[in-house]
Amino acid sequence: MRLLPAVFAFVVLAGCAPEIGDKCKSSVDCSVNGDRVCDETLPNGYCTVLNCDPDSCPNGARCVEWRGGFDRTAIRVCMARCSSDNGCRNGYECLGEADVPVENGVPIARVVDLDLKTDTPRFCSAPVSAGTSSGLALDEDAELTSDGGL
Repeated sequence: MRLLPAVFAFVVLAGCAPEIGDKCKSSVDCSVNGDRVCDETLPNGYCTVLNCDPDSCPNGARCVEWRGGFDRTAIRVCMARCSSDNGCRNGYECLGEADVPVENGVPIARVVDLDLKTDTPRFCSAPVSAGTSSGLALDEDAELTSDGGL
């Protein structure tokens, strides 16, 4: 009987785990294990995984490469999957490669997953416009601070 409250607490906490794309104030809001970070530069923060490989993001997320035409500045991050703006939280848009600006003939963002189940893979992002360096302010040299933040 003493085990029942502990099991209940575990189930409640596990069911409330933050997902990719959730709002956050620090990386601790995204994961107590340190496997996700908070991009605090986006509106109300954005839980993500840095430096993802194709098909490596958690369920419900896609690996998106920002500024992929420029190896020196390219960064890959997990972003929430969507099929329409209704699938994104308030203030975010459901974007595909055709929806982002093009710089030097290359879209500034593209899904790099290999196992795509749709013809037009889409992801939730803050709105992007021409001249934007990316939808994310994170860079590949970002370092975690002692509290798990950037």
